[in-house]
Amino acid sequence: MNKGKTTEKHHWWPECISKFWADTECGVFRLTPDGNTRRARPHSFGNIGNGHNIKLGDNPAISGPWDQNFENEFGVADSAFPHVIDWLDNLDRCGPPFERAIADRILRQEATDEQFNLMIECIVSLAVRSPMHREGAVALAEDMRGELPERERNQLIGLNMRHSQRNTVTRIGGRGKAMVIFSPEREFIFGDGFFHNIHAPGQHIMHPEMLVPLTPWFAVLFVQPMMYRADPRLVTFVASAAETDALNFAVQVYAGREIEDQRAIGTPFVG
Repeated sequence: MNKGKTTEKHHWWPECISKFWADTECGVFRLTPDGNTRRARPHSFGNIGNGHNIKLGDNPAISGPWDQNFENEFGVADSAFPHVIDWLDNLDRCGPPFERAIADRILRQEATDEQFNLMIECIVSLAVRSPMHREGAVALAEDMRGELPERERNQLIGLNMRHSQRNTVTRIGGRGKAMVIFSPEREFIFGDGFFHNIHAPGQHIMHPEMLVPLTPWFAVLFVQPMMYRADPRLVTFVASAAETDALNFAVQVYAGREIEDQRAIGTPFVG
């Protein structure tokens, strides 16, 4: 891990994802808990100061010999996101009507090991970086000890989550099944929390499950059941408006403070 960093801006929602949610004026809207909306450039969303730095000295403003930085744990994902999104967005999918039987809207897709593994790397990175995962990394300590001083709290978060990305990806091992869910009639929303069962430090997860909105028009559902047919491991599905609304409701259940949602300003995505 890198050392010697004093102050950095890290992202729980990387810019390489945020840009896909921008409108025609290159802005993204955030829906706040009080129902108001705030607009900003994509690179301004999801910032956490020193979010991936572990400052172990008495003065966090001074770099010490035991400080660590695990931002590079997400380097593979951030480099792969544009290619993975382009690949998934160009997969075959069914046409309308989208209210017919679910089985009729599922299409089998081919995926190489490299493509499938990079997709897992990317969606895991969003789960691991999410504020929900960060809060989980310190939840046990706070349950036992009560409210912690900010510096100690940040140290525990970093120490507990620094290996979550690699542990989880290694634990999944390229196995599992994925469904790319397209939504031509409604936008998906992205929250600072979304459904997944990945907990720090990641190596003991038994059956990972994730529902990850990657763009306003498609999300990835990934599961690794106890028993399943390995083929096909990737399918596409086109959701109706009502089904997308139900999936968005699930995201709002897990989102804590921020939701990216174009519908908040009355401009639903139409693909």
